[in-house]
Amino acid sequence: MKTSMSKLINNFVYRPPSGDNNKDEPSLEELLGKLNIKIPKIPGLGSGSPFLGLIIILVIAVLWIASGVYTVSPDERAVLRTFGKYVSTTDPGLRWHWPGPVGNTDIVAVTKTRRLELGFRGLEEQAGVVKTVPAEANMITGDENIVQAQAVIQYRISDPKAYLFYVDDPGENDRGIDEGQPDGKTLRDIAETTLRQIVGSRNIDDILTTEKEAVQQEVLTQMRELNETYETGIDVQQVLLQNVNPPSEVQDAFEDVVRAREDRDRIINLAEAYQADQLPRAQGEAAKIVEAAEAFKEGRLQIAAGEADGFEELLKAYEKSKDITRTRLYLDAMNEILPKVKKFIISDTSSPLPLLQLDNNNLGAD
Repeated sequence: MKTSMSKLINNFVYRPPSGDNNKDEPSLEELLGKLNIKIPKIPGLGSGSPFLGLIIILVIAVLWIASGVYTVSPDERAVLRTFGKYVSTTDPGLRWHWPGPVGNTDIVAVTKTRRLELGFRGLEEQAGVVKTVPAEANMITGDENIVQAQAVIQYRISDPKAYLFYVDDPGENDRGIDEGQPDGKTLRDIAETTLRQIVGSRNIDDILTTEKEAVQQEVLTQMRELNETYETGIDVQQVLLQNVNPPSEVQDAFEDVVRAREDRDRIINLAEAYQADQLPRAQGEAAKIVEAAEAFKEGRLQIAAGEADGFEELLKAYEKSKDITRTRLYLDAMNEILPKVKKFIISDTSSPLPLLQLDNNNLGAD
């Protein structure tokens, strides 16, 4: 009767998906068996005594209630269930909850950073050696090329209740994924789908060279959104692309492209350095030429202004004495035209000196 009752209770009590922190609850018949062995014989109480059964029941009840005491570490949270129904989530400390089969206590580490490998698996027997998983690693880029992408997803459990009960992960035997919590197949599918989508939106050259950081950030953002939508209770902390390489058949050609790009960048840097050196010099020379031109302009303006003033004075003199001024202008012009020729000027009017010998000095004196 005891055995059938224990099996009946165990069959109808809800048990969560298997996890790394769940406690194994003892069955009722195991508990009774242990208690029957440890109960001492009490003098005066034979097998037919009415008090013997009561004492046994009391001892069993005390031990059963005492088995509900549990401890929650600072980095853990305890999820409590009564008859399979969620009751509450408790904080660190010494706690008590109904023991099984009435209650269940699931301890979940919430500060532990967990690791999910995508596109490869680390070999436990050989440290530092990894095995590529082509079914996960091979991806098609936006320009229809193939790359092998390997990533590490670091995450924590942010909501123990959602982590244990909201997603019933089916697992996948072919990839060695056990059924249970959503950090099995569910999280792996989210990571793989997101990475494929983002890789498929970029050219292979960008993914292999300049867009690695951008890809990591976009995968992180979208994975957080999907985990929140599915209520997995998982918070993705970081996405790290380990290796993003073309297939081995075209590896050499892509390395040539990378080297050519590095040479291009080096030449561009040299040209920019030369520009940075020569540009200030050219700007200095240009400034000197501009200053010289400004000085020449000012000089020419002053000369032109002086000549204009001279013409105005000459005009005033011409208006007062046209004949004298005309003669003076004529003589000045002849002096400029024939600077080295000796000139004689004969005046029509009577004069003590009818013959004038006019040279440069005389023409210069008024």
